[in-house]
Amino acid sequence: MVYNTDMNTNKQVKIKTAIIGGGASGLFLATSLCANGGKIALFERGERVCRKLSATGNGQGNITNASVKTTPYFSFSERGGLCAEQLVRRYDEQSLCGFFQSLGLLIFFDERGRGYPTGRQASALTDALRFCAQEKGVLTYTGKQITDVKKIGDIFLLTAANGERFESENVVLCTGGKAAKNFGTDGTGYTIAQKLGHTLTPLYPSLVQLKTDLERIRSLKGIRVFDAAVTAKWQGQTGEQTRTIRGDIIFTDYGVSGDAVFRLSAFIADKKDAVLSVDFLPDVAEGALVAALRQKRKAFPTQERTELLCGIVNNQIGRAIMKTADDERAAANGVKSFPLRVRGTLGFDYAQVTKGGIKMDEVDENLQSKKVKGLYFAGEILDVDGECGGFNLQWAYASARTVAAAIDGKMEKGQG
Repeated sequence: MVYNTDMNTNKQVKIKTAIIGGGASGLFLATSLCANGGKIALFERGERVCRKLSATGNGQGNITNASVKTTPYFSFSERGGLCAEQLVRRYDEQSLCGFFQSLGLLIFFDERGRGYPTGRQASALTDALRFCAQEKGVLTYTGKQITDVKKIGDIFLLTAANGERFESENVVLCTGGKAAKNFGTDGTGYTIAQKLGHTLTPLYPSLVQLKTDLERIRSLKGIRVFDAAVTAKWQGQTGEQTRTIRGDIIFTDYGVSGDAVFRLSAFIADKKDAVLSVDFLPDVAEGALVAALRQKRKAFPTQERTELLCGIVNNQIGRAIMKTADDERAAANGVKSFPLRVRGTLGFDYAQVTKGGIKMDEVDENLQSKKVKGLYFAGEILDVDGECGGFNLQWAYASARTVAAAIDGKMEKGQG
């Protein structure tokens, strides 16, 4: 469907700013650009815009987080992370909430600081962006994949998969990464950037399930622990690093899933030596647990050793721990520190975000290419990613607003 178009297939359409990619960053950009700054066109390869946004937060729309200003972003370059954090502080969660409020939506924050629309429907975010773009006269071409971009003089020549051509003074790549290709993000945007001289970092799936050693958990498939403390350990540049997150963990036939695992994957998806340690009873001290187990042994002296932890943790988990525990102290240690070596992730098809992307050292502070004037980037295509909880959509917003301000500023100076 094309919401708004003046396309004539017999002539080359001339536009001021071409946005390639109709995801969150693309729509944030389209709705942030000055309406009288020249014709804006957005190209989306799928039949609908913002399909991934409509599914975010399990369909409830986790769009931002109350701690975006104090939470680091990941990048393979030190400059990349610092730049992302600076831009997110400039266009922070309050800026995003004000933006949606101007479109008639209200955002609230839950007990973990996650921001949602008050109706708890991610589709409301998509509708607000889509209607705003339509009201501003943005030419929205859906079912239109741009496969090639060339810079000829001061003009970009865009070619679609069906051979149609467009001319534009500015091009913004908002094509996303490789994660969740069922939403159309299969990494093809990287090819356009590379043809224009840009470099791609290694790519890894993030916010994703983890594959682990299976020997100790074969009997645990399908078991869910709702409030575990899961610690990831890995070797960093300055030695061993750790991160602990409380949440649920689900045992599977490939390893582990669940909220705590998704959140930890942001830190270790690209690490080859990571180990998880699960504390099944984070609110119980190990000494207190040892005392309780000794009391249980005294109360039931004829009970099978393998049943010692039954009733204290999930029975199957208890039996799995007792396979390698000889006494009460070893059993308590198994409850408080159940190790799992990470062997990889479930891959891009199951990931929410891509770790890596176009090198941040190749763009300036306005996210304009240092190699091709008039070429900009926003969102996940860049080598920036964040933790689970609304941080990545906040980056989509902050990067889009940054590009919009740069393009509008260029127009005001008469450089466009």
